[in-house]
Amino acid sequence: MRGSGLGLLLLSSATVVQAQPAPDAGATVSLQQMFNQASEAEVAGKCDVALPIFARLAVDRRVRPGSIPAGAIAVRRGNCLIATGASDEGERAILAGLPILEAGGAGFDAEVAKAHTFLGRLAEARWSHDEAVGHYTAALTRLVGEQRVPALMLLANVRAFDSGPEPLAAVDEALKLLAANAKADQLTHAAFHTVRGRILMNRGENKAALAEMKQALALSGGLSNRVSLSQVAIRGDLAQAAMLNGDKDSARLYLAYTGAGRIEQSPFTHAAVMEPPPCGSETGLTPADVAIVEFGIGDNGDVGSARTIYSRGGYAVATAFARAVSQWHWRPEEIAKVPVFYRALSRVELRCSVAGGGRPEVGAPLAERFGAWAATQLREDAALPTATGARLARLDAIAAARSAAGDPRGAVAALVLRSQSETKADAALAAIDRAQAVAAQADLPADVRNAMQVFRDWYLHRKSLEHREFEPRTIVPEFLALARDPALAQDALAQATLRLLAVPAVPPAAQRDAAIAELTVVADDARLAEHHPLRQLALLQLANIAADAKQFDRAQGWFRRTGLNGQQCALIGPLPALRSSGAGSSDYPEEAWRMGFEGWVRLEYDISADGRAVDSRPIVAYPPIVFADSANAMARGFRFTASFRPEGGEACTANQSTINFRHGQ
Repeated sequence: MRGSGLGLLLLSSATVVQAQPAPDAGATVSLQQMFNQASEAEVAGKCDVALPIFARLAVDRRVRPGSIPAGAIAVRRGNCLIATGASDEGERAILAGLPILEAGGAGFDAEVAKAHTFLGRLAEARWSHDEAVGHYTAALTRLVGEQRVPALMLLANVRAFDSGPEPLAAVDEALKLLAANAKADQLTHAAFHTVRGRILMNRGENKAALAEMKQALALSGGLSNRVSLSQVAIRGDLAQAAMLNGDKDSARLYLAYTGAGRIEQSPFTHAAVMEPPPCGSETGLTPADVAIVEFGIGDNGDVGSARTIYSRGGYAVATAFARAVSQWHWRPEEIAKVPVFYRALSRVELRCSVAGGGRPEVGAPLAERFGAWAATQLREDAALPTATGARLARLDAIAAARSAAGDPRGAVAALVLRSQSETKADAALAAIDRAQAVAAQADLPADVRNAMQVFRDWYLHRKSLEHREFEPRTIVPEFLALARDPALAQDALAQATLRLLAVPAVPPAAQRDAAIAELTVVADDARLAEHHPLRQLALLQLANIAADAKQFDRAQGWFRRTGLNGQQCALIGPLPALRSSGAGSSDYPEEAWRMGFEGWVRLEYDISADGRAVDSRPIVAYPPIVFADSANAMARGFRFTASFRPEGGEACTANQSTINFRHGQ
């Protein structure tokens, strides 16, 4: 147990020292005091105090490798490393010390169980189901009585999407243990009934799930205007269960008591990165799959935790949805406007996107070329975090370290990658300006300097548009001026990128001939491969312009040169412009309006060649279960500019639009 461990070094002094003259009594007491001080700090959660002491103990020559004291030091140090974010190092430390303590007998059961719990949480964080189950099960073998309750909760949660009797058995054992304790907290009872209800929902046993959720609600204090995070979760689950049972009115009532859809600054309105998971073999998701995902947002705008509450299809499906949400990001200055309570726990209704990797951006080939060069400069730093906030911080650190080490190329690579990760034009511009200042002292390839100049002009353009509701649909002269710069004129990829950025999807009649001229230069640029993506984009845009002018033979000729079939073309072609949405105040769901809900829905749909939205489906909705159906119905009124496709095929697939539902709008 923990108490016996605190006196470990003093009681086992014969095992502490190596084969050398015994240290004097004062040295042994000093070692014991260090161990006690570090252990007490670790138990109290003061890892800033514990870690430096454990680090000294870990290399102290008086601690014999392989001894029980060495194992205890490694495990406790590992616990603190994980708690402070050094997960990889902490996991290595625990794995080194854990076998020693496991062999140490029953006196270390609590210590071993705690270590397995830490390892199980790490496994969950990397979506390793079997590994997490293994660690939580190992922890349970070392625990008895009510000590088992927390580990049973962890095991039930990670197995909530599994078939078989094990998930419910874990919950039932915990409820039995709690029932035997007259002093057991009611909210703990409620939490286990909630998990039981989730397991049943995920199995399609909706009536039984609803009964469990109602019991959880009663145990948590019922419906009131005073609410904790755990009560928010219970009411959200109850809303989902009611909806699955066809009781929409009750579902909305329970959801209203979570506060969802009633935040003055919606936490989703200004999201910078919010991509749903792709459908297909990569994720195992189909368009029919749907999930409710719960998550929290940190001060840096990254999602700090994400887990699927409801889905049908097992752990793999649930994980695919949660993984996607874990990569979402908000600008820190925007998310700071949202009360901490609502940032700590939010939920969305989510479906996968059939767009795959999404519609390619005009600047993607140039960014890929720069990325290939940057990778040669940052080899040891290749594994950058994928979460935006963490990635920005890591690139800042790399840039500073490379500058301090006299490596301007590495600093430039990090700063430009940072600019590409930024979600706001001002910040991106500041990063690229820092990169150009460093580049003045560096010997860089011409294509790297060209790419940086294109990126900078693009950020300037973005900045000029940030406070405009619609992007002007006219040719951008600044891009064309840079394209004709003698240095960039020698770089086919940079020049083609600038020309395509300059020409709007639907140029005004007065600029039609100028747009055709610029697009034709790109389409005919033999310096690029025949079916280079930028040449294809230019040809598709020329085909659309010709079709709009009723020059169908000419449009067919442009299209034929792309080398694309109708489906491929629909996936990469320029997006038709929205002419009208057909939306009005009558499209706001009456019940949602009456109950004060606000929210939004991101729709995905195809566009027919004549400009109609077809096959629409909601892929992200906040709050869940309120607005998805209404938004889907509204898509039938969308009208886009017509686009040329042979044989009247679809103009564009997997397009996305967001519909906001706001009072007073």
